[in-house]
Amino acid sequence: MKPLLVAATLLALAAPVAIAAPATAAPAAATCASPATSNPKTCAQAVSWAKAHVGVTSSDYNHRCDHVVALAYGRSASGHASAAAHWNAMPSAYKHSGTTVPAGGLAFFSIPGSTYGHVMISIGSGKFVSNDIVSAGKLSETTIATIESKWSGHYLGWSNPWF
Repeated sequence: MKPLLVAATLLALAAPVAIAAPATAAPAAATCASPATSNPKTCAQAVSWAKAHVGVTSSDYNHRCDHVVALAYGRSASGHASAAAHWNAMPSAYKHSGTTVPAGGLAFFSIPGSTYGHVMISIGSGKFVSNDIVSAGKLSETTIATIESKWSGHYLGWSNPWF
């Protein structure tokens, strides 16, 4: 047989070859980034502040979750009357769904029977620093599930640090 005929015969007998679809990029991992409202502290510095204050009890933290996350970012106040007001005032570009909150991101909740809501700061790996979950005015490590079960909180989503 001639070489060309052999090649054509082999191609005809071969199994169909699948053509792979072009590769698509995986979605980018969520990251914390300070938006145009410049914060005195970076996301990493805010996380360090939050971790360093776990176990601290202060009347300044009692029922003042939005104040606590502002302190983590080096601000004396958040500029909002409550966590609920903070969430409602925030531009949608800074609001995200999903429970994978990057370190430094802020997780927001509505709380039944409260018009104030709740916010806490992510320290990464599904852990957060929150006030009042263990006792009044005490900062402690917690999770979204704990806020949902202990306070019947409804998780609204997370945000970049927008103040």
